[in-house]
Amino acid sequence: MRQELSQPPAPHLNGAGLKIGVVVARFNWHITGAMLYEARRTLHHLGVAAEDIAVYYAPGSFELPLVAQTMLQNETFDALLCIGCVMKGATRHDVIVGDAAGQGMQQVALTTGIPVIFGVICAETQQQAEERIVRGVECAEAAVEMALTIQDLKQKKEQTCLQGSLKK
Repeated sequence: MRQELSQPPAPHLNGAGLKIGVVVARFNWHITGAMLYEARRTLHHLGVAAEDIAVYYAPGSFELPLVAQTMLQNETFDALLCIGCVMKGATRHDVIVGDAAGQGMQQVALTTGIPVIFGVICAETQQQAEERIVRGVECAEAAVEMALTIQDLKQKKEQTCLQGSLKK
């Protein structure tokens, strides 16, 4: 008999020992700075040590993927969190920037195998962006969850390989 869950299982988020990188867009700093504050606070609450959180800055959301990629080429992180804010204007610029940032971050994650969390708010108005500052908390939680999930999967693979070599 199949048992259905009304809610997904809650993850156990213990970030102790994790190294988390954060890259923050300076454009719309009144939003991204508040998101950074919330993300840092949450990472500390989840047990990530202050010295294990590295923060870098980019001019805007479009530049986030390149900074993320360069961070992963030069340092070791368990996960990255990219924070930005793109607001609708009179042209389609916001759509192009938001799409490019998202696709770039996904490419970095898939190429490196390191989780890159999309913490870019794409809002129609200032009020919508302000209402979504709490995404800093959610993205920090996602960074820890994804780092732990990837570590767990890699450990299971290593154990399977080790068991296979012991049988030979």
